[in-house]
Amino acid sequence: MDLWQRFRAGDSAALGQLAHVHYRALYNYATRFTSDSDFIRDSIQELYLDLWERRSYLSETAFVKSYLLKALRHKLIKESIRLKRFQEPQSAFFDPENTDPSIETNIIEDENVRYQNGRLKQIITLLSKRQQEIIYLRFYQNLDNEDIAQVMGLGRQSVSNLLYRTLKEIKGIWIPVEFFWGMMLLVNL
Repeated sequence: MDLWQRFRAGDSAALGQLAHVHYRALYNYATRFTSDSDFIRDSIQELYLDLWERRSYLSETAFVKSYLLKALRHKLIKESIRLKRFQEPQSAFFDPENTDPSIETNIIEDENVRYQNGRLKQIITLLSKRQQEIIYLRFYQNLDNEDIAQVMGLGRQSVSNLLYRTLKEIKGIWIPVEFFWGMMLLVNL
């Protein structure tokens, strides 16, 4: 019997395992909506308590992570509105600092990685909040389109379209700047 089924059957140890397995992903996702860590921790705890109380009414799902992300998203929005604290997701939806280069990386590669990360971060801040959210869910939470559709409340095709348009927009911004700097390098030679 899998973890979700055991949880739904009333196994409190399964609840603890679910909380342990998904806590970091839930916490990281919630930071995109608020920087109040106490509010985030309380919301995650309340989410698990609510799920525990309603466990016999919950349906079977093969997408536990996306189910929990979507439930947390709704809880954060609902509680924020109730407390009149709702804010849009943070403008910088990503933290590219997580990609520290290894010790073996030489200085040139290190500088290139820093430049590329900084450039990508700049470009992502130019995207809409919805575009930032889909990039975060796809590339930082490694969710597939079906999971993203559940979390964001969109159709699977809408997710594909939004992701495609977002990546095309990133590429459209990235290439002209890189072309400009390449031309400047050639002129200075």
